[in-house]
Amino acid sequence: MENNRIEVNVDLDMSVFQAGEMTHTKISEPGKFTRMGNAIYLQFNESMDHDDHASILVKITENGDIHLKREAKSTNLASMLYFTNQDRNAASVYTEYGVMQMNTYTKDSLVEITDEPLHGKINIDYDLIYDNNIVGNYKFRLIFSV
Repeated sequence: MENNRIEVNVDLDMSVFQAGEMTHTKISEPGKFTRMGNAIYLQFNESMDHDDHASILVKITENGDIHLKREAKSTNLASMLYFTNQDRNAASVYTEYGVMQMNTYTKDSLVEITDEPLHGKINIDYDLIYDNNIVGNYKFRLIFSV
């Protein structure tokens, strides 16, 4: 399976508590799973309004850290978030007005992947922090399978 791209089905459930309001987003999309060296990559698109989409790339490093990149070219919005279980990491949110430097604090993370048949789960509970203030609490639940 080394360096091979495998077609998978991706189900993502995201809960966000921000400014006193809870929102939920559910995504079911086809995606691609790739192993390169000791890293794992999961790539898929998030369908948006007006036949548009955002590209999402999830990377799981050899030591279990998770990198999450989301880019929506039509809206000029992108983010690069890093997660280390029970630790704080730098994050960048790119807008049409410039780059906002933020932090994530990963309260809990879990990665489980089995090969026969290929199936996986990635859970991340985190806070998004700007200027030492928590701007949102997030629950990221992703399941993929062939």
